[in-house]
Amino acid sequence: MPWPVTHILIAEAFYAPYFSHLDHQQFIVGNSFPDIRYPAKIDRRLTHFRAISMEELQTATPFRAGVMFHSVVDGLWNEILLRDNAALFAVIPHDKIMIHTMKVLQDKYLYERREDWEKISGYFSKIIPEELDYGVEGSMVKRWHQVLGNYLRKPPQIEDLEMLKASLPLEMVENIRIYYQRFCNVPLLKEHLVRFCESAQAKMPGFSQEIRS
Repeated sequence: MPWPVTHILIAEAFYAPYFSHLDHQQFIVGNSFPDIRYPAKIDRRLTHFRAISMEELQTATPFRAGVMFHSVVDGLWNEILLRDNAALFAVIPHDKIMIHTMKVLQDKYLYERREDWEKISGYFSKIIPEELDYGVEGSMVKRWHQVLGNYLRKPPQIEDLEMLKASLPLEMVENIRIYYQRFCNVPLLKEHLVRFCESAQAKMPGFSQEIRS
């Protein structure tokens, strides 16, 4: 569910305690891969999974572990930000346009938490062979890497909404732009989106116990 900056920040937070035995670059590239399904127009079930065990994550290849961990973060995002959040949705709309807007704004708010985005964007300078195992053409993977690399090397801005035109109707993208401008300074929304990282980390020990059982 989140956008790339948020996905990478959560992956980084969990990398040291759970996945430090895996190659860092391949883990991050794998974690950023699943949403290629939008421009590539492939079945979501090829890149997103349910009922993932910690054993699966820790014994997979670095790229595959990153791919699977993406789904873990998606689940945490849904649980923390979308479920049982009546207070938040009392001050903002509760619709698909707002959910897309939340993702974009969250990246904007969180980007400053890291200073090595140039290094991270450089991770996408080459294709990992496993990326070609998901029914996506090499040319599409290359374009996906270019989009991610360009996006990550600078602070997110409203112009980045252009990326959504590859997967959403133009009218919806324009409505997201309107929401972005209208709600970007709502304190409660920013508070919830920024707090997500800490909330996700707090849930990870429980998640670990749950998926081991």
